[in-house]
Amino acid sequence: MKNWIDKHLIPLLKWLWNYLKVWRELSSIVIALVLWVNSSWLLRKLDPTAATYDAGIFQMYLFAIIGLFLLHGIVRILMKLIWPTSDDYLDNQFAQDFKTITAWQKLKLSTSIFFAFLFAAVLLARIL
Repeated sequence: MKNWIDKHLIPLLKWLWNYLKVWRELSSIVIALVLWVNSSWLLRKLDPTAATYDAGIFQMYLFAIIGLFLLHGIVRILMKLIWPTSDDYLDNQFAQDFKTITAWQKLKLSTSIFFAFLFAAVLLARIL
């Protein structure tokens, strides 16, 4: 048993840990799912008559993500058709220019893009 743990389980856990260090965002998804699974127990402790959501509630978020990807593709196609210069800039020069701006400008731009995507996903989830 110890040999199997040393040979298979420990390398798997090390790989998983390194993967999660790179993709830290996955930890928030895991935490959300663990909280959702345990929410019925917690809600029933607080209020024995409380009802909980079923797994179908996640369809709303799935459709919001699909809608976000769909709209992203449509916007990029429209940029190529209507304003090809901006599309070319985003594909070829944006990364180089981003490296040359100050830390404050990078912070403002990055947080603006993050919250724009977050707002779009929440808005789509509420509309669907």
